[in-house]
Amino acid sequence: MPDQETPPADEATGIVPAFPAADEAQKWQQIDPNHLAWRRDLVERQLRRERLDQWVGYGFRLLEHVIVVGFGVAFVWLGFYAVDHKVSGQIVPMIGGGVAGLAGAVLAVRNRRE
Repeated sequence: MPDQETPPADEATGIVPAFPAADEAQKWQQIDPNHLAWRRDLVERQLRRERLDQWVGYGFRLLEHVIVVGFGVAFVWLGFYAVDHKVSGQIVPMIGGGVAGLAGAVLAVRNRRE
C-alpha cells in the first residue's frame, strides 16, 4: 500500500480510519452510497466510547481519593480511640503499618499511571 501514509511510531493509531478526501469520497459514494454514513457512525461510536472511558477514569480517580481519605479518617479515629482507652503504645505499630501501606499503595498507583 504505497499510496497510504504510515503514522509515526510514537503516535497511537485509532481503530477508525480517517475520512477520505473529497475525490475518494465521491468514488466511495458511487460504489456504496451508505459507506460514508457507516464510517461516520463508526467515528461517533468511537468518540462515545472514548468519552465513557474518560468518565470511568474520573470515577476511579475519585474512588481512589475517597478510599485514601476514608482510611486516613479511620486511622485518626483508631488513634483517638486508642488514646482514650490508654492502649496507644500497643496500637502504634498497627497505625504506622497501615499508614505506610496506604502511602505505598497510593504511590504505586500514581507511578503506574505516569
